[in-house]
Amino acid sequence: MSYSTNLRIFVAEDDEGIRELLKIRLKAAGYDTFFAADGVKAVAEISKVAPDAIILDIGLPKLDGFGVLEAVRTNLRFWKTPVLMLTARHAAEDVQKAIDAGVNDYLAKPFDVGELLVRLTRLLRGRVRTVRPF
Repeated sequence: MSYSTNLRIFVAEDDEGIRELLKIRLKAAGYDTFFAADGVKAVAEISKVAPDAIILDIGLPKLDGFGVLEAVRTNLRFWKTPVLMLTARHAAEDVQKAIDAGVNDYLAKPFDVGELLVRLTRLLRGRVRTVRPF
């Protein structure tokens, strides 16, 4: 059995093209990536994956990004996990609602992948994943 020491990034995004782009770019940047296309699945998978950071869309089916963010922020295991909101919704009230709900950063679509990676690096600064086989 092999163990990875890469940081884990969980992406909740319903757009398949964006998921594929992030999968390629995050892997190339050295991250282990995990994905869900709807909010209900995202909440369940976040508990299993225990990510080091979360990239979250607002416009998810079944449970929107605000619902996922609330679930993350009320779970003691993940309440400090950095969350970057990546969404097409960029109205001032959406940004303020996300900040009030505990998001760490907010990036509007369309987005520059390089900028996303810089912001993600900033959010993860100082975090190191240590996995030891038992």
